[in-house]
Amino acid sequence: MLPNEAGEVNNPLRDNIAWFLEAEREKRELLHQHMAELFKTSPGQGLAYRTYIRTMRKQNNVTLRTVEQMARALEVSIATILVGGAKLQPWAHELTEKSIRARLADIINSERERRNLLRYQMAELLGVSEITFTKLERAAGNISVDTIAAVGDALGRDPATFLFRKRRQPAPTGLNRRGRSPRLR
Repeated sequence: MLPNEAGEVNNPLRDNIAWFLEAEREKRELLHQHMAELFKTSPGQGLAYRTYIRTMRKQNNVTLRTVEQMARALEVSIATILVGGAKLQPWAHELTEKSIRARLADIINSERERRNLLRYQMAELLGVSEITFTKLERAAGNISVDTIAAVGDALGRDPATFLFRKRRQPAPTGLNRRGRSPRLR
């Protein structure tokens, strides 16, 4: 995902985060400076004002951990910030950064199996390096919203909501040639 001349990236997750932060700022009648202060966890910790402003301008590729920090400070769910007003099932509001990474890993691994792709092929389909793919499939690391949006796009799903939909049940695939379930690879 490449930025335009204004430094913005066409990513619905960035759009939703910026929209939500602005709506909350207006609702709370805060200046940007005071809004940014809400995200500080202790002196010298938390989001810097510059990070907050770049996020508001959609110029910052924030990570799930940053979104979780914002959600905690605003007393909302991560899902609420990411979906930008879309309706969600109540269970989606309970998801943490860690459980969202796990859902993403499950989706990626299920799709790889469904499409019968090798890991490097799935990485190519998603437009990520093999190292990044390994992190994604293992639910490891701190995933950015640009990566989530790219995965959603590559899989033909709405980047803003695909993580918060009920999981599709994979069709039974039987056993592989070693007599194991394909999920054990």
